[in-house]
Amino acid sequence: MAIISRYILSERIQMVIYNGLPSDDATITIPIINLWINDAIGAVAKKNYNDSLQLDGIAYINNSFYTTYRNLSVTKEDDLWKISLPQIPLGLGKNEGISTVQFKNSGQTSFTAIPISENQVGYIDTLKFIPNKLFYWNEGEYIYLKSTILLNTYTATVRMVSGGNSSDLDSTINVPDDYIGDMINYVVKMLITERSQPLDTSNDGLDLK
Repeated sequence: MAIISRYILSERIQMVIYNGLPSDDATITIPIINLWINDAIGAVAKKNYNDSLQLDGIAYINNSFYTTYRNLSVTKEDDLWKISLPQIPLGLGKNEGISTVQFKNSGQTSFTAIPISENQVGYIDTLKFIPNKLFYWNEGEYIYLKSTILLNTYTATVRMVSGGNSSDLDSTINVPDDYIGDMINYVVKMLITERSQPLDTSNDGLDLK
């Protein structure tokens, strides 16, 4: 897999939109294109999920789509422990946007936590205790757990489907080469549609028809 940064991909998309090098006053800039890249990553990840089902009969995401985030802080919220994620996981399957959740303390790594669905959260207190096992669930940009262990003395390591650091244009995009073309097509389609919309230069409070 060739390594491609967000900046390089944004440049390629920009050249497709403008059919070559854009002028200095181009309205579709690199930062604007970068905003659409996360959407494109979500689209191709779901395509990969469906492709694997058709090819192998089992739905899964290729390893190249994953990013491991380390040293995430764990905080207390009421009777729960909470981990703040760098982004909201993709909506893949029941909870397949997140692959693994582990905890580290003084060089020791915990067993992998067990994911549960939202429907199972209400039954978590009735689940049989399993030594060295933790149950977690995801809500938006947070992971929640119940544990008698003081998890604020630990840091969390989370492996999840992610395009990498969207705030850093030099960061690598974690997408296999054969899906880069789909990403370019997705962003180009969206931005050309946006670019073709007439501008409303009248300050009359009315939308263009």
